[in-house]
Amino acid sequence: FASSKEEIASGKKYNDEADDLMTAMHEIIGHGSGKIKVEGDPASYLKEYYSAMEEARADLMALWNVWDPKLKELKLVSNQEAVAKEMYYQAARAPLTQLRRIPKGDTIEEDHQRDRQLISHYIMDKTGAIKYEKRDGKTYIVITDFDKMRQGVGMLLAELMRIKAEGDYPAIKALIDKYGVHFDPAVRDEVVARYKKLDLPTYFAGVNPELDSHDGKVDIKYPRSTAHQYLRYAAMFDAGVKVP
Repeated sequence: FASSKEEIASGKKYNDEADDLMTAMHEIIGHGSGKIKVEGDPASYLKEYYSAMEEARADLMALWNVWDPKLKELKLVSNQEAVAKEMYYQAARAPLTQLRRIPKGDTIEEDHQRDRQLISHYIMDKTGAIKYEKRDGKTYIVITDFDKMRQGVGMLLAELMRIKAEGDYPAIKALIDKYGVHFDPAVRDEVVARYKKLDLPTYFAGVNPELDSHDGKVDIKYPRSTAHQYLRYAAMFDAGVKVP
């Protein structure tokens, strides 16, 4: 699904680093940022759009700050420009590749998927830095200008910061309904057919490490059983669950 030799090479070399950095920045400086002007929880104002807004806001914090010189100063990134571009390639391509997970209909319901399409399609509309291309019967998403794409990231990030701070329901509804919900089912059918040839799972689940602290130290265990993991999680909320 990469649109050029440069994008393929970028993915082979920097995909894992960009993905890990995106996740770390999303969780820490993404969800951990912002100021609130309304009383109470912004979710009560933004209602059914809150989760998609919050996921997009966290993604945008990563996409904006991946270019910050502080990352290089702290030695958190190997090749800042290359990793930043790979992160942008991934963000631009996401609305296309995630269609493999929506086999029916023409609307997106899952909040992370809405967030990803919102970002890419908003930037596409507002800056022209991203565009769809059709080649030999296949659809691709192309970044035409990384600087303009970052400008679009900043524009949308600023607006989502404001929306969360002010609890502006009409604004977030308009944004997500316009950019994050609907897609072309013909493109989805094409994407599903292309993925079938790859023989890859539509979804996968990871098994997380188990942490145990004592005497100021942390022991890490790496279980290999998903059943054990889910039973252990369930036992946190139900004492009646037995973990083998």
